[in-house]
Amino acid sequence: MRLDQVIAGIAKRLDAEGIETARLDARLLVGHGLKQSETELILNFDRQLSEAELADFEPLVARRLRREPMAHILGMREFWGLPFKVTPDVLVPRPDSETLVAGVLEAIEDPSRPYRIADIGTGSGCLLLSLLSELPHAEGIGVDVHEPTLDVARSNALALGLASRSSFVIGDYAETLEGSVDILISNPPYLAEAEIADLEPDVALYDPHRALVSGSSGLEAYDAIFRRVASWPETPQLMAFEFGYRQAEDVEALARRHSLIGATCAKAKLLQDLSGRNRVLLLDFRP
Repeated sequence: MRLDQVIAGIAKRLDAEGIETARLDARLLVGHGLKQSETELILNFDRQLSEAELADFEPLVARRLRREPMAHILGMREFWGLPFKVTPDVLVPRPDSETLVAGVLEAIEDPSRPYRIADIGTGSGCLLLSLLSELPHAEGIGVDVHEPTLDVARSNALALGLASRSSFVIGDYAETLEGSVDILISNPPYLAEAEIADLEPDVALYDPHRALVSGSSGLEAYDAIFRRVASWPETPQLMAFEFGYRQAEDVEALARRHSLIGATCAKAKLLQDLSGRNRVLLLDFRP
């Protein structure tokens, strides 16, 4: 069979299982199997594939038909234009999370300053490392509760040439952080336990539940982080928190309850994701 026919056939199988990105996934699976880029595939659409090559695709297709995320099959996901290693130990980076990175960078007046950034629930490290890639003199620390997760973040830092400006430590929310922090960021677990049943199989079956579920309300992580940060002798200049698209009012209310929004907070701003929904709370404590 020709390459273009193989891709079309795989796409048809994926589409029959309700996978909305069937055509794109088919191209990525074939490219991964052949170790070819998108451009190379296009230039070779009329090439005949051998039986051995066709057989090599089948395990990859079978994994996607079981709704395993493409990021797990490929072993990586692009975020902020950077390649991030992805394993079952980390949440697959989402495009909407780039809202947080963009919001923090927009709020920073001098990108050349040596900021100290802390990332709570760092996962793959995509938020922290994306910021460090744009802030050449900044240093960062990522916190997570699972050591294999931190190993993935460390691997990403090394691959991106950012290991010398980043460190990753095990800890529960903000309890591990010590010393002054200029910028605090977090995309903590924010789903309520009951919401797991409503998730797509790609997420529910493969993303680590500890990175998804906060507790019975979905707000437990924010409460724990805000409580701890409110007790620090020195408040970070900027803080940014990602949340579920229906949680803006609740997260803001929690921040007010812990006195992070009010007389001591100069600015509080909601940032919208790619779909125009409230996704990030940005707190600016600079005078």
